[in-house]
Amino acid sequence: MAANLNNETLIARYLLGELSEEQQVEIEDRAFADKDYLASITAVENDLIDEYVRHELSESDRRKFESRFLASAERRKRVEFAKALAQVASEAPAAERTVVSQPIGWSWRESLYAFLNGLNPAARFALAAAMLFILVGGVWLLTQTLRLRRQLTQLQADNQSRQTERQTLEQQVEAERKRNEELNARLNQEKQQREQIDESLQKLTENGSETTPAPRPVIASLTLLPGISRGGGEKASLSMPDDARLVRLNVGIDPEEPYKKFAVELRTVAGRHVWTRENLAARSQKGGRAIGITLPASALKSGDYELRLSGVKEGGGTEDVGFYYFEVRKK
Repeated sequence: MAANLNNETLIARYLLGELSEEQQVEIEDRAFADKDYLASITAVENDLIDEYVRHELSESDRRKFESRFLASAERRKRVEFAKALAQVASEAPAAERTVVSQPIGWSWRESLYAFLNGLNPAARFALAAAMLFILVGGVWLLTQTLRLRRQLTQLQADNQSRQTERQTLEQQVEAERKRNEELNARLNQEKQQREQIDESLQKLTENGSETTPAPRPVIASLTLLPGISRGGGEKASLSMPDDARLVRLNVGIDPEEPYKKFAVELRTVAGRHVWTRENLAARSQKGGRAIGITLPASALKSGDYELRLSGVKEGGGTEDVGFYYFEVRKK
């Protein structure tokens, strides 16, 4: 603020509510940190009270004084006390007061000093008590005003923080909703693919069970052994004739695996979903256990594939058991 905060006129405007919000905050922050400045504000308050009691305020300032300054019960008590003190001083016998002529050119401080010297001891004591009461009351009132303003600022900050937290939660809920929609769409797609493959298998089975003479479907088979990584060793290869109708995969299981049921998922190495089966039982064979998988040959194209084998837990859910990699070559 460009104006001098020590200016008594500026402080009086602050007490009458004529300053902007920014200027009021700056004055109150200064008073909160500087006791001397707080005392200056109290002194200006006392001057305003004296001028109001002596009817020396302009009509405009008087209305502002009554609407803003007298809004506080503590300040109203100070004004009533000042009125009573002024009445006592005016009614004191002339003999008990020493009349002091004021030389021309005296300052208001010199005049005040001469006035105090002219009072009798009782009046001096009453005036001192009134000034002390006004000073203490003004300090208390200003301290309470500053405290309430700081509490209001803290409440506003807390409210802003709660609004930010609520917006964050809303964003998280929206993201979770979109994720669920994507998962449902993916599950529906896989379900449709599974139904199509099941339908193809059923047709092939029905065709194979007909009594009319028909050529037996050509089945391409491949055995996948456990423990072979994607980049290690020789990759298993499935040579599939053009007239192959079915593909039989024999997936070996590590003998140490405790699971009774398994699930398999077949994908291309690039990540495209091809085929899924769940709740598969392993059969015993020489050297361990294995799972037999039959799928339409039309589901496989030439290229590299990854088969993920998962064990089904007794309490629900699955756990990855192993990954098998092979390539398909069509003749």
